[in-house]
This record gives sequence, C-alpha cells and structure tokens, in this order.
Amino acid sequence: MSGAPASGPERIGGADHYPAIAHALRTVLLLASEPVGVRVIRDLAEYAHCPVKAPPVPLHYCSAVRRATRGESLKLALSDISCDTSPRTLGLEAGFFDDDFIESYVTGGLYADRLRADLVLSSVAVLPPHTVGVLVRPLAEFCTDEPPDVALMSMTPYAAMRLTQAAAFAGHRVRNEPIGMHGICAECTAQPILSGEISVSLLCSGTRHVADWEETELGVGVPSALLPDVVDGLWDSVRRYECDDRKSRIRSCGAPAKGDGPARARALEPGTGYFSCR
Repeated sequence: MSGAPASGPERIGGADHYPAIAHALRTVLLLASEPVGVRVIRDLAEYAHCPVKAPPVPLHYCSAVRRATRGESLKLALSDISCDTSPRTLGLEAGFFDDDFIESYVTGGLYADRLRADLVLSSVAVLPPHTVGVLVRPLAEFCTDEPPDVALMSMTPYAAMRLTQAAAFAGHRVRNEPIGMHGICAECTAQPILSGEISVSLLCSGTRHVADWEETELGVGVPSALLPDVVDGLWDSVRRYECDDRKSRIRSCGAPAKGDGPARARALEPGTGYFSCR
C-alpha cells in the first residue's frame, strides 16, 4: 500500500513558518533537543539592535549552539567567543589559512606533518571575514523577516539517515567530507551556508568535550532554504519508511501539528510500512 504525498495546503509555510518547521523536525525525527537556527550578521546596526543578549562571559561557539538546543538564545561578537577556530571559520576574523595557525595543528599533534595538515585543512569551509556577529537561538524563535542562514541539529545516525532520505525525496544530496575537526563551526554552519547543501558532521573532539555532546549524536546543518523540502520529504516518506513503533512514538510527540491536514495524520497509520518492525 502506498501513501499519497502531502500536497497543497499541507505544505509547510505560513506565518508560523519556523515554529512549524521546528515542530516537524523535532517530532518526526524524534530529536532529543531543539533544532537551532543561526543567522550570520554582517551589519553593525542589525547586530546592535538585535534584542538577544550576549553571554556574560566568553564561551565557545559550539557551546552557544548546545545551549540553544536547550532553549537559550545568544548573540556573539568576536569578543564573546573563547575559542581560536570558530571566529576564523565564521568570518569574524581572518587567518584560518595563515601559516602559523596551520602549523599549530601540526605541533599540537593532530597531523603527522605540515604537508598532511595543508592537504586536509585546505578543504575546510571558511566564511568571508565580513561577519559582525552571529545570532544563535532555537529555530522556532526565528521569523521570516529575519530568517536563519542555517539550521543545526544533533541527532542519532538513524535520524540522520531519515533526514537524508527526506532531502533525497526532493532531489537534494547530503554532502560533506568530515575530518573530525571544526564539527559545529565549519562542517555544520559554514559549509551549508557556502555550498547551499546539507552537511552531516561526525563532530570533533573539541566540541564533544567542550559542549558535552553524547557519543551517539551526530551534527547536521541544513541551509534554511532547504528546510521546507526536508520537512515535506520527511512527511512524504514516513508512511512507507518508518515502522509502527516509531510512528507511535512520533504520534506521542505531538505530530502532526495543529493545522496539518489529514494526509499527514494518515501517514502515521500503522501497517503501511515497507519494512516490518523487529
């Protein structure tokens, strides 16, 4: 039995665009924390007038993302970030490819020699050095007038697979070459912004220790322009490619949301999956 894709008025959108997207991602992927939106601010006036607070003491960018998964909103200028790398990957300052910075990875024991460091780090995504600050907050708190550039999520490998299926449903590929470094700042933030493609990261030892991600979590960055396609793809594939147990868990999380049409409710009906539950 095949289910018809959601269509027409059931497509994501409207005045509650980002709250609806965040709800769908959180429930259909069974996320343990809130999806996070990041807006890169390149205008001094916009940053100054942003009503979100800066942290009282500097912190790592990835720690700000982690705090946003728990509901906190922060804006970060260069002086608010306590690590050396994320200001360079996020465009708050130049210098990621400077000789002394690359050499520090070699002397720090991460790469066997400078040749290998150059080979690996040459592909790291780095935003142009024109960033004034970054706004990091739960995705549901953004509006269409000032949208995020990218949505970041922590999830299980299974959920990452489902998100990949959902993206592929609309013809989008998930692309990245993770190197076990710069997991949140470069691979989940800068890479999707620069490429316009979804990026899955294995994270890195830095963010896992500093921001305390679980060993079972991966990081995913989705360009904001692709979020509606991802959500629609999740709904369009859930009927056939989720088993009854997970459908039950999705229903218990409150999906579909108020305003979703009957086709999305039918997508969670038991007994329609392609694979049998074990």
